[in-house]
Amino acid sequence: MDEKNQTQENLEPINPDQTESPASKSVPAPEPSPEPAPAPKAGKKPSPFRGNKFKRGGMATVMTVVFIAIVVVVNLLVSLLAERFPSLNIDLTAQKMNTLSDQAVELAKGVEEETTIYLIGTEDAYREDRINANYGLKYSQVANLAERLGEVNPKIKTKFIDPDTNPDFINSYPEEYLTSGRVLVKTEKRYKVLTVDDMFSMAQNSQNPNVPNTYSNVDSALAGALEVVNMDKVPVMAIATGHEEMLTSSDMAEFLDMVKRLNFEVKEFDIMTEDIPEGTQLLMIPTPNTDYTDEELDKLRTLLGDQERKESISLLVSCYPAQSELPKLSGFLEEWGVAVGSGSIVAETDSSRFAMADQSVVFVDANSEVLDEDGYSRLLSPMSAPLTLLFEGNGDVGTKALWTTSDQAYALSTEDLEEGGEPQTSQQTLATLSSALTQFDNEFYYRSVMVFGSSHVFTDRFMTTAYGNREYLTDLLQYATDTDGSQVSILTERVQTNVLDVAASQNTIVVLGLGVFTIGLPLVILAAGLVIFLKRRHL
Repeated sequence: MDEKNQTQENLEPINPDQTESPASKSVPAPEPSPEPAPAPKAGKKPSPFRGNKFKRGGMATVMTVVFIAIVVVVNLLVSLLAERFPSLNIDLTAQKMNTLSDQAVELAKGVEEETTIYLIGTEDAYREDRINANYGLKYSQVANLAERLGEVNPKIKTKFIDPDTNPDFINSYPEEYLTSGRVLVKTEKRYKVLTVDDMFSMAQNSQNPNVPNTYSNVDSALAGALEVVNMDKVPVMAIATGHEEMLTSSDMAEFLDMVKRLNFEVKEFDIMTEDIPEGTQLLMIPTPNTDYTDEELDKLRTLLGDQERKESISLLVSCYPAQSELPKLSGFLEEWGVAVGSGSIVAETDSSRFAMADQSVVFVDANSEVLDEDGYSRLLSPMSAPLTLLFEGNGDVGTKALWTTSDQAYALSTEDLEEGGEPQTSQQTLATLSSALTQFDNEFYYRSVMVFGSSHVFTDRFMTTAYGNREYLTDLLQYATDTDGSQVSILTERVQTNVLDVAASQNTIVVLGLGVFTIGLPLVILAAGLVIFLKRRHL
């Protein structure tokens, strides 16, 4: 009973106001189910151009095309700029063969005349070094440096002349033999032709006699030609012939090459029958074996005594111990204070003062009052006749010794040497300079006579060795003709063209060439490409 009552007590009456029917409860409306995508029609696949994969691939393709287009445009621009400005092509040669010297640049800047450098031959032949290819000559350097001169100064133009397609141009210079490889530099004033020998030279290779060393003089040759054709007046060096001279042009090839590099025009003439060439500033008497006549000596006096020429003029005389006696020419030299000891030869007793195990091939000291001795090393005077200065000054003429020996030298005749007599040692004079000063309108010019006791000084053997004769004679001629300090000296160092930049064994070359660059590097690039492809494939 109690349990029944307790149950009823727990049942509370239901308030009809609080009663809420299930229908009256707020039930959230069910979300409409998405409509199913229409089933693809039978036989039609989804479009491959609407997916994300296509979008990513399309963007990559567009970027690739744009990148390639940019590369092409940049390449074209660089090519055009490189043609207009050749210096944009970086000179990677070890010897800087395609870089102008400072001297050449300064000279090109000063060119005021319209100047054209005609390169005889096709452009491809120059660019690809096909001209005289058997000798290993780098004719591409000729084209490169010529164009760089034009970059320095727009008045300088470069043109290629193909002899086969432009015969009229070639025929207009019939005496110049304008074959492929020659260069003609021209202004309205004059022109100058450069041959292969002007621009390149060869020397014996002591390590491989079958492959000679080749050298380039292109920089100085082009710059020198530019200067010559733009000069108001070209100095002339005349060589007197007609007296069975001991020295000929073939004996003095290197010396004359040096003179031409000083931009002198070299002319030979027969002093017996011809007048001294007009404009001569330097006249050479190369060791004659027959005496001069009074008429010929008058020509020399007229040249040196010209009071109307406002420029320095010099005479250069070479001698030899066994030279014939030349009383009239000797008398002319004595007027200038110099006596030649014909029949005698100078020798050294000090072993450190002669070369080639020959006591008559002596080292000399240069007079620093004339030229700075510090600039010359190991000056050599071989087989020289002794010279004597007769006075230091006589009227307008002053004399100086250019080259002297040590005080351990001596001069003996051939007969004295054969008798075995004891030589008396003393300082000997082997080269002299006699000068007279001339004044024109408050400006001073020289009339000079230079005498060398040795003819061999001017021969190729002693002009191409490691001695200082070439440098000294270069400066002496400039000094004597009053061209020192001017731009007439474009004498840059020649450059060896067949030097191996990297010395490597054959095995090293095979490993680097075949192993690294031919096989290794392409494999690395291929592997990198595969890795990138595989990663992008799963994006």
